Amino acid sequence: MSGDEDGDERDAVSPVLPVVSIGSHSGSRSPLHDNHDEYSDITLSEDGDEEEDEDREGRRHRAESPDEGGTSTRQRFKTINGRTRINMTPPDQLLAIAQKKARKLASLKKADRAIKEYTRCIALTRIVHGDHHWLLAKSHVDLGEAYLDLKGYAPQAEFHAETAKSVMLHGAHVSDSVQEKAHLYKVLINMYYILGRATTHMKKYPEAEQYLMKADRIAAERSRLDCVSDEDCDKTDVRLFLAMAKLYGRQKKYAVAAEKYDKAIDLMEKVYGRDSLRLISVLHDYGKLEQSKGRHANHQKAIDLFQQAHDVATANYRQGSQETVDTALALAQAYANTGREEAEGSAESYLNECLANCTAIHGPHHPRSLMVQDELARLLIRTDRHEEAMTMLKSSINPKCQAFGDYSEQVSDTYKLMGSIHLSQGSIERALRAYKKCYGIEQLVLGKNHKKTKDTLRTMELLMTSPGIANKFVLNTQDELQKRPRFNSVVNTGTQMGGFKSQT
Repeated sequence: MSGDEDGDERDAVSPVLPVVSIGSHSGSRSPLHDNHDEYSDITLSEDGDEEEDEDREGRRHRAESPDEGGTSTRQRFKTINGRTRINMTPPDQLLAIAQKKARKLASLKKADRAIKEYTRCIALTRIVHGDHHWLLAKSHVDLGEAYLDLKGYAPQAEFHAETAKSVMLHGAHVSDSVQEKAHLYKVLINMYYILGRATTHMKKYPEAEQYLMKADRIAAERSRLDCVSDEDCDKTDVRLFLAMAKLYGRQKKYAVAAEKYDKAIDLMEKVYGRDSLRLISVLHDYGKLEQSKGRHANHQKAIDLFQQAHDVATANYRQGSQETVDTALALAQAYANTGREEAEGSAESYLNECLANCTAIHGPHHPRSLMVQDELARLLIRTDRHEEAMTMLKSSINPKCQAFGDYSEQVSDTYKLMGSIHLSQGSIERALRAYKKCYGIEQLVLGKNHKKTKDTLRTMELLMTSPGIANKFVLNTQDELQKRPRFNSVVNTGTQMGGFKSQT
């Protein structure tokens, strides 16, 4: 999203329209006038005041304060007949209010309200600056970024970025000012950046790479301007490196993706510091990339990355907070994936820490506590501690039914884990019962053609081939009906029918 400095730049460029306070019929320009006139005075709503609007049904309701956007712009209202209030604030001032309010709502992750304000910014920008001004393109880019970051809507983001591209291509954007030239470059960078990210989400990888390369070239051109600071260039490079890293990671170009992640982390530590919260998500993504390499995965590097993320979370948050729990859980999973016995102890230690913290924060039956409990059960199964794992899984079924529902994927996964434990202990019948419960839930929740449902059915069919199991266990009612003897409607004529005597 655009920063506060972008809002100040737009405010500086936007023309200021003269505002005349409307008084009585006599033409008085006094801000306060006699209330007996048909048009009463214009009220000014400054910071901290809440404005009142009328909804579609004509009823008044309290709207958001302009202070939510952090603006000092004063809104002007005119009251007609003492009932109807009309907002007389000039559109350039309304634009400033909407921009700052949209940024504030976006920072609070209030997606729908932020998108509504960004949409209002587009309409007001078109009123103030026209259909072909570069600030209109910037408004479209901001809305596209909001759709992508807050809602995850890649097609909408691509649409608004393409609209911004059309505005930039068909408008005449020539300026002798170096400052405005830097603003134009920044709009182009953000435009191609959003196009690159959106097309990456939509798996249009060649197009995404072209867009991000264009953004990188424009960023290099912008860095040569005297008015652009080194810190601003570094922040732009961080965004582009991260977008490229995710693109190359999806294409399984692991070496190039790792290179981009390394560059982005170095710049982030330089600009934001080694304990910046911005590093946590980047380190997590980098660690997951290392784990996704299959047999070529560098588990030790993934552990180091998750450990760094955990250290940053511990330095910024209190022990037991959600951030420290998430980083500890990722670190425990990384230790467990190594397959080394010495690492399993560390994984269990971190999982026990996560479970204790989640239980203290949310309670023992919260979904996050149950998720950590499942991870701990999987680790116990991996270390051949089947009885402990079975006890933990059995005790979690009822809480999961209450938290997720009787027919939920979490409950089916629990039955599948229980079936694997029975199978490892040689109890095929118990394993089949657990797998049958899992299969019934997966059919209802995921469908018969889902991968997990097919895998469960394949496992059950394989177990049914064991000697003596087919006669004791039935997969479904169709199999049971097939085992019944077929009905024969033909009567053997050689057999004498009873119940009567022949008459002579």
